[in-house]
Amino acid sequence: MIQINNKMLIEMKKLYTEGYGTKKIAKKFNFTVTTTRNYLIKNGIKFREAFKDKVPISQHNKFINLYHKDKSIKEIAQICNFSFSTVQRHLIKSNINLKKRGNPVLIKNQNYKELTLEKAYILGVVGPGDGFIEYRKDNGVYRIVLEAVDSNFIKYFVFCLEKVYGIKPKIKVLKPRNFGINKTFRVRLSSKQAVEDILSYNANFKESTWTVPIAIKNVSKETKAKYLQGFADSQGSVSIDSKQIILCNQNLEGLKEIEELFNDIGIKNISYNKNGILLYNRKNIEIFNELINFNISYKRQKLTDIVNNYKIWKTPEKEMLKLKPQVIDLRKNGLSYPKIAKELDISTSAAWHHSKDIKQVV
Repeated sequence: MIQINNKMLIEMKKLYTEGYGTKKIAKKFNFTVTTTRNYLIKNGIKFREAFKDKVPISQHNKFINLYHKDKSIKEIAQICNFSFSTVQRHLIKSNINLKKRGNPVLIKNQNYKELTLEKAYILGVVGPGDGFIEYRKDNGVYRIVLEAVDSNFIKYFVFCLEKVYGIKPKIKVLKPRNFGINKTFRVRLSSKQAVEDILSYNANFKESTWTVPIAIKNVSKETKAKYLQGFADSQGSVSIDSKQIILCNQNLEGLKEIEELFNDIGIKNISYNKNGILLYNRKNIEIFNELINFNISYKRQKLTDIVNNYKIWKTPEKEMLKLKPQVIDLRKNGLSYPKIAKELDISTSAAWHHSKDIKQVV
């Protein structure tokens, strides 16, 4: 419960009457905007009518003059103590041709259009995965974006962006959010060329209607696996108890295309539930582990644990030759293969292999 005293209420009221907005007051007292508004209402404040364009003509002209002096919208906002959107809106109202914010000059890799393993991973993240494209042509916004809570995931995505486009975008740590998440990381690559390169694959990149690019369907198994890794890093989880990999997504049509990619690399008989795709039999798990896997360390470790649990201890051949007479005697005495295995501490298959032709004594 937020504690507030009379002195604070008086100061909040004074600030508002002097022209401060609720956002600035909230920031000063470390309150939410809603809490601040509630206290002001209780204090008898009648709120000013919201008016987005309440900017003096002199300030409006200053925006224009600074922009003509090659100041960016962000710089003007800082100089004049206005929000970015306010400055941008007034420049647009003045019919000024705004400079494009995406910077195509930044791309340093001349071969960026090639469909490499790193490009396939990026497509898997920004298509069916957690990444997304910000493409607002009118405002000159061209960004490839990923927000995630796992730093390994973010760092590998940055590595792929740098490998493909020759640009290393910065990783930003966002403020803690609700639901117990301590940190969220964000990476944004602002480049018109990079965004248009991704869009050139003619796939749907929207969250609920994404599709797999045709180019991904016609490449090597290794490249398909890398695309699937981007999807799995984003949407995958591993259950040790049920020995399952779950790939969560609600776009059933898109998941059917993912299933085709899995089939192409040898993962078949895939199941579905309300969450998405389930991979659970040993062969599928082992192929996934070998060809796809995860870049996120805790998921990789869980998968390793499952695969290790699948491994059956085998008795060396020399030792089995010594144990074979005992296997035969136990079988003749009517013991089942599992009981023989337990008695001699060998595998059931070994017990069967060395005594399958032995007739039991009735």
